[in-house]
Amino acid sequence: MELEFILDMIETNGYLGLFLWLWIGVFVFPVPNEVIVMTIGLATSLHVLHPIFAFFAVYLGILAAMTSSYLLGRCIGRPLLQYFQKRNKFTKVISKSMKLMDKYHALSLSISYFIPGIRNFLPFLYGFSKLKYRTFALFAYSGALLWLAIAFPLGYAFGEHIEVIVAYEQELFLVLGFLVLLIAAFKYRQYRKNKKYNTPFLNEEILDLEKSDTDSAKCKK
Repeated sequence: MELEFILDMIETNGYLGLFLWLWIGVFVFPVPNEVIVMTIGLATSLHVLHPIFAFFAVYLGILAAMTSSYLLGRCIGRPLLQYFQKRNKFTKVISKSMKLMDKYHALSLSISYFIPGIRNFLPFLYGFSKLKYRTFALFAYSGALLWLAIAFPLGYAFGEHIEVIVAYEQELFLVLGFLVLLIAAFKYRQYRKNKKYNTPFLNEEILDLEKSDTDSAKCKK
C-alpha cells in the first residue's frame, strides 16, 4: 500500500474517505487490513493525520464492515451461503470458520479478527445463525478494538517495515495479544455461566443446504 495513495485520499475525501475505505473497500479491494491500518499509522507518525481522529475513523469503518457482513447473513444468508458453498475458494474459509465457532462459540468473533480470511466471513455466518446483535456486537467490536489497538501503534512506530510485520503477522499478533486474550477468556467463562451460546441452527442449515444440493444433483442425473 503506497503512502502517496493515503495522502491523496485524505486530501480529496478527508477522514470520511478513511471510514468508507475500511467499510466498503474491504469488500472490493484485495488489500489486507493490516497493510491498510499500519499505513495509516505511518501517516499519523508523519503528522499527515491526527492520530486520534484517524484511529476512530478506521475503527468506525471496521465496525461498519463487520456489521454489514452480519446483516447480510441475517437478511439474505441462505442464498449467499449456497453461492459460497459452490465456490472452491470459500470451502476452506467456511470449514475453518465452523471449527472456530464450534470450539469458542461467541468468543470466536473476538479471536477471528486476528485470522486473515475469516475475520470478515465469521460475522456473516453468525448473522445467518441468528445470533443476537447485542451478543455479536459485544464480542466482534471488542475483538476488532483489541486488534486495532495493536496494529495501529505498530504502523505508527514501525510503518516503514510493514512488509516484515505482515510476513510475521500471526506470530507477532499472537504474542502481543496473548495476555489480553487470556483476560477475555476468563471473562467469557464467567459470562457463559449465566448463558451459553452455540450454533445448532447454523449446523442444521448447512446440512440442509448440502442435502438439497445433493438431491438436486440426483434429479438432474
